[in-house]
Amino acid sequence: MEYSVPRQATFDSAAILNPIADIADRRVVGLTFFAVAYNAILSFVNAHAAGLNFGVVALTEIMVIGAGLFLILRGGLSKGDKNVIYLVCLFVVLGLLVSMINQRVFVDALRNALIVSIFVCLGRRASRETIIAAFLCCSILVLAVLILEVSSVSKYAALLKPASYFINTRGMAEFKYNDTGLFNNALGFKGRFSYGIFDGPRTSSIFLEQVSLANYAAVTGVFLVSLWKFIGQKARVIHVGVVLLIIVSNNTRMTSILTLLSLVGYFLYPRVPKYSNAFLAPIIMAIAVMIYLAFPLNHTDTFVGRTSKTGDFLFNMSLGEYFGNNIGGTSRLLDSGYPYLISTATVIGFIAYWLFVCFIVPQNTLERRRCANALSLYIFMNLLVSGTAIFSMKTGAPLWLLVGLMSGPLFKPLANAVKPAV
Repeated sequence: MEYSVPRQATFDSAAILNPIADIADRRVVGLTFFAVAYNAILSFVNAHAAGLNFGVVALTEIMVIGAGLFLILRGGLSKGDKNVIYLVCLFVVLGLLVSMINQRVFVDALRNALIVSIFVCLGRRASRETIIAAFLCCSILVLAVLILEVSSVSKYAALLKPASYFINTRGMAEFKYNDTGLFNNALGFKGRFSYGIFDGPRTSSIFLEQVSLANYAAVTGVFLVSLWKFIGQKARVIHVGVVLLIIVSNNTRMTSILTLLSLVGYFLYPRVPKYSNAFLAPIIMAIAVMIYLAFPLNHTDTFVGRTSKTGDFLFNMSLGEYFGNNIGGTSRLLDSGYPYLISTATVIGFIAYWLFVCFIVPQNTLERRRCANALSLYIFMNLLVSGTAIFSMKTGAPLWLLVGLMSGPLFKPLANAVKPAV
């Protein structure tokens, strides 16, 4: 069945600060909130009630995806969902192909596609106020736990025991224990980039590890660029405060860059040619290869080193790897998103994902133009230095919910559609 466009409710900051206001769909807000916070909830249970394992984490993600699918099917599919359905069907076929080639069941690419698809479809059915309320609820929780972590690392570690949780649910070999009780990589290392404002470990908040927290700040940046004029003053203060506190306490280089680009992009994105964001991924990949050829031995934890490492993989991958014939080698690609995506979904899946990201949001209004370009910048810049993090449900749920709204029939811009750029 087709969805009709309901009357848009009057919006004000007081309503936004009430996450169960009548103008927001409580089910979508609640599901998104749980998708963002479920790791922290499970970690608390693991720390204070019963030891968990990877199966519990996987089952929780399946339950979130299942609940989202139920909400979608309860109202019926629409013609606007066809691109999302095509994406899922393609990744089902590619998942089966990769599994047969490697003679083992491999569902990572399909799981990633389902997270994208479910929350895009939910976003298409949600009001603007629902998405704003969902982001606000998440940011308030992230901020509260982040303040606790910054003020007392020991209390934060005692509350959630991240190291113990990752040991039980991800395996000791990958997540080594340390005497702080934190996720090992949050401790950083001597000489790593730092703003020098906080002298403790890199912060993680409800995400338990530092990369997802940094990505949440970047996703919030995409949200703010897209819907700034629709957000109340109090909510703006909360979101901006969260982003800034994350940047200076997490010492995140990529999100710092993306935040600065978002400030410029808010004014620039409406002026760039429509769908020019489609050129971003090929340009970034070409730059990675050129940096590798210029610095082939530099694989240090610097921007040049991380980029060179990604370029190395892209340049030296075999033809078989471009078609999914080396799943066993993906563990070395955790910091290199482009080769990771190609290896797990084949070059066909990568092309499909690239086109989906670039064209899912129509660029016919100022707000949509900003969202489309900010989304592409976030995805394709992160794929340069991160393999699995951007596919996490913890940050993917709110991001793709926003994309669903901006690509769907319920979004109403403030102004008329923009004239096509030259």
